[in-house]
Amino acid sequence: MSIPFEVGVDIVSVSRMRLAIERQGQRFLDRVFTTDEQIYCEAKRNKYENYAARFAAKEALIKAKGGGPGRYAFSAIEVKRGQYGKPYLFLSPRARKQLAVPAQAEFRLTMAHERDFAIATVMMAV
Repeated sequence: MSIPFEVGVDIVSVSRMRLAIERQGQRFLDRVFTTDEQIYCEAKRNKYENYAARFAAKEALIKAKGGGPGRYAFSAIEVKRGQYGKPYLFLSPRARKQLAVPAQAEFRLTMAHERDFAIATVMMAV
């Protein structure tokens, strides 16, 4: 039986994200977030909430695709914003291959954050 879509969800503690960024600095940011994601988050008053939401989105995508062996290049998964601010996931063809995501897969993303937590849900249609 074929399932037409998969769902992944993740929740991230904003304080843990802040601690990781403060301890590991730019090395952590470059390993996990694209330059555009960093520019977006750094411009926000609540930047750690925005970083946490993006991290949750990346984890949710990995869960939607069923995980798998090996390490993931989180910076290969990018959260972008559409014309009206709606977030969406972008994976280059190279990233799709690296993460074993089918070329025809499409994603739907929703994110939310508040003072203590950020959450993201990803639906992957295959």
